[in-house]
Amino acid sequence: MVVIGCDGDKSIVADFLNLKRIKTFPLCEVRGLTNYPYGHSFAHEFTSFKKDNILVGRIPIDNKLVYWFCTQPSILKDERIWKDPEVIQHNTLELLSNYPQEIQEMIKTTKTKSLSFKRLRYRAPWDLITGTFSRGTVIVAGDAKHAMGPFLGQGGSAALEDAVVLARNMAQLGLDHVEDAFNLYVRQRRIRVIRVSLQTYLIGMLSSNPSRLKKFICILLIILLFRNQKSHMDYDCGAL
Repeated sequence: MVVIGCDGDKSIVADFLNLKRIKTFPLCEVRGLTNYPYGHSFAHEFTSFKKDNILVGRIPIDNKLVYWFCTQPSILKDERIWKDPEVIQHNTLELLSNYPQEIQEMIKTTKTKSLSFKRLRYRAPWDLITGTFSRGTVIVAGDAKHAMGPFLGQGGSAALEDAVVLARNMAQLGLDHVEDAFNLYVRQRRIRVIRVSLQTYLIGMLSSNPSRLKKFICILLIILLFRNQKSHMDYDCGAL
């Protein structure tokens, strides 16, 4: 039997492999979709706005539908109230009352059913160095393996890369050598996911209003390790 665990950051398969627990950023995020019946004028590119330690990101899906998120470093103590979409919308509008009008309108007209609230979770980069991501014919991929914050927008891309590399190895080595294919996949992907996870972690910590010392350390590591700020995008996992 072959088991490929792609069951997210609360993965049962990851628990079976005894991976260390997912950690939580001191940040939370509201996400939503806004439909513009007559179309919008936004450029088809990712745009972000940051003010008072609150980050708002926006990216059009097509000419009418826009995905957006709002990341903040702290929340109300009682998180249960954030389960109601209308409350999420109301509180987010209050939070962004001093933001540009186009941002407020985007949230005001959003589809309430699309709204969600979530604490941002990640697998620590240092846990990826020694983690055992496969055992026999059991393996993890995607968020189950390397959950990361949304700060680089690479979580989904990294999961797709996992799928390409894993499928290629299985096709080349055959089902009679699944363990070898899994072990090769782990070796091939380790450095890539460590780098992306570390870069995401450092940016996430800078977004969480850290102490001056932590801020200095994060900035120093980014300068030393990630001088090319687009290095996370300049990557080719190969053909399928």
